[in-house]
Amino acid sequence: MRVTKLFNLVSRLLSSHISFAASVSELTAYTLIEEIEKCCLEQTMVQAKTWILKKHFDGFPEASNFELKVEELSEPKDGEMLLESVFLSVDPYMRLLSSFGMKNGSVMDGTQVAKVIQSKNPAFPIGSHVIAPCGWRTHTVCNGADLIPIIPDWPQGISLSLALGTIGMPGLTALYGIEEVLGLQRGETLLLNAAAGAVGSVVGQIAKIKGCKVVGSAGSDAKVAFLKELGFDHAFNYKTVGSLEKELKQASPEGYDCYFDNVGGFFSSVALQQMKNLGRIAVCGSISVYNDTTPQTGPYPYLTMIFKQLKMEGFMENRWKHKHPESLKRLMGWLKEGKLRCPEHITKGFENMPAAFMGMLKGENIGKAISQPRLLLCGKSTTRTMVQAKTWILKKHFDGFPEHSNFELKVEELPEPKDGEVLLEAVFLSVDPYMRPFSRARMKEGDVMIGTQVAKVIQSNSPTFPVGTHAVARCGWRTHTVCDGSGLIPIMPDWPRDISLSLALGAIGMPGLTALYGIEEVLGLQRGETLLVNAAAGAVGSVVGQIAKIKGCKVVGSAGSDAKVAFLKELGFDHAFNYKTVVSLEEELKKASPEGYDCYFDNVGGLFSSVALQQMKNLGRIAVCGSISLYNDTTPQTGPYPYLTMIFKQLKMEGFLQSRWEHKHPESLKRLMEWLKEGKLQSREHITKGFENMPAAFMGILKGENIGKAVVTV
Repeated sequence: MRVTKLFNLVSRLLSSHISFAASVSELTAYTLIEEIEKCCLEQTMVQAKTWILKKHFDGFPEASNFELKVEELSEPKDGEMLLESVFLSVDPYMRLLSSFGMKNGSVMDGTQVAKVIQSKNPAFPIGSHVIAPCGWRTHTVCNGADLIPIIPDWPQGISLSLALGTIGMPGLTALYGIEEVLGLQRGETLLLNAAAGAVGSVVGQIAKIKGCKVVGSAGSDAKVAFLKELGFDHAFNYKTVGSLEKELKQASPEGYDCYFDNVGGFFSSVALQQMKNLGRIAVCGSISVYNDTTPQTGPYPYLTMIFKQLKMEGFMENRWKHKHPESLKRLMGWLKEGKLRCPEHITKGFENMPAAFMGMLKGENIGKAISQPRLLLCGKSTTRTMVQAKTWILKKHFDGFPEHSNFELKVEELPEPKDGEVLLEAVFLSVDPYMRPFSRARMKEGDVMIGTQVAKVIQSNSPTFPVGTHAVARCGWRTHTVCDGSGLIPIMPDWPRDISLSLALGAIGMPGLTALYGIEEVLGLQRGETLLVNAAAGAVGSVVGQIAKIKGCKVVGSAGSDAKVAFLKELGFDHAFNYKTVVSLEEELKKASPEGYDCYFDNVGGLFSSVALQQMKNLGRIAVCGSISLYNDTTPQTGPYPYLTMIFKQLKMEGFLQSRWEHKHPESLKRLMEWLKEGKLQSREHITKGFENMPAAFMGILKGENIGKAVVTV
């Protein structure tokens, strides 16, 4: 249910089976002038999932301490944006912070890599990724004040999750602890605990880069093996050694110049005794005491610090925020050179955040603990796999006029896009009369309803369609689609920002092209000629009439309501009438143009066309675009054969689809856009909000409830 901001425009248009949509019917009255701006771009009520602190922890956290909630987010205001979480950080500090920095009912604190999916802030364009202190949330509306953009030129082969680890706060913490707090020098000996964690593993590797001896402790044999793979000089499992004091002495009999402490408690009491004189201690964490209900006690450190003249300093990385950009570049450089390794412990699924948090506090992770609401794709296009796509299927073939029971809403899981593929999200869906006959001729029960949409690329493994681009897509009635891009038509360049992308499904899309080609390629309409068009207030008909006026022709249009007739007169039609209320269609056509008609643009067929053919001038031309009066018949209508009239009047009648002139689409779309920008074309839309209302919107156009193009916003 996401609708994002419009930019760019259609450079080509839909291929042939879509263009059958040219048979857009006359549509009834609802104008959208005030709504176009809203529906252009943003979704108003996104659902955000959040994990809240239901009850303060009493000792070790339990699942009952957390509660999953869903909240509705409002549309971003000017200067704001909508973020979607891609990776969430899981850190020990969250336990400590919850004890004194949060109250029951608060969203759990935390940081995430988030993607901007809506934006009214030029500093954070759609598709960009940021580090965001949004807590345990899937979506957030914010003004960007606390956001940190992902560093420029993030390599495509490196997961953005590392922005929460080695190339993020843990990496910076390790670097500043070593350089700013400890001042570690080549040849010195460093002791660190929790050495297989997000910070500790980077500390040890940086110390080795600097030419130091490194001794590390961890809480399992698997972690010890990992530390040895990283090049630690000595590593041990503190849970299985007979004596921590003896282990430390054995690892470095001469003592330790520096100690990077992530654990505190008993470990630190022992470690201080093994420090050399003038030793330095960086206090980064104290995970051994985070879950205590009664504070632990141990020997005071002061005498040891006095006699050994030790320097102990607690710190947080944000003290050196001014150094972050350069420091992150250094960390990335080491990573790209292979000097840093970055293991991660990934927990998949936002619903598993509490389990990931509790697992991290139990020491179940090697490296950085990450929660992934959606599965991983490396690089800046990272977003989710296994997206849930809503689809409307043809449950049962129509028997006459469509009913709600003919449709069924289904949800399916989409796989991760492969190389060359993209994940699309529907922004606007087209609703067209052609869907009715097409369903009968080309679809079987169980198929997704046919249709076209303006879609946004939200995940990409295709260089042709980067994340954030928009395209016209033949995806049918679906909210999300994975495809290889072969059928996508990019929105044409330089689409004006003040013109809704929905028009790529209307006046600057297939209906507009259908109107233009019908007039120029089929009818060859000339200045001074008289044109008759029915369903004239519809997506195609309204453009047909306006182009004919641009070309200096007389235009007569019919529609199915007085409101539509008024609309046609606003567009400059020379004569317009409500075919449902006239006494005689034949007399109305004669009155409107006693001399007859040079050209007839037919969207309706049936009885109307039988009468209209009699009013054609000799050598008249007829463009057969649609036949909406027949679409819902269970028994085919019958009427007089047209052949004698065509012979005696030497009429030319031609059915067509706009795809015949696909090679002309780019230039034709530019012409339509110029007319729109110059005010020569008006484009009215009938907007239905909500994907769940697709069947209602479809049945509405078949009843003629719309004026202009019928569109559904997701």
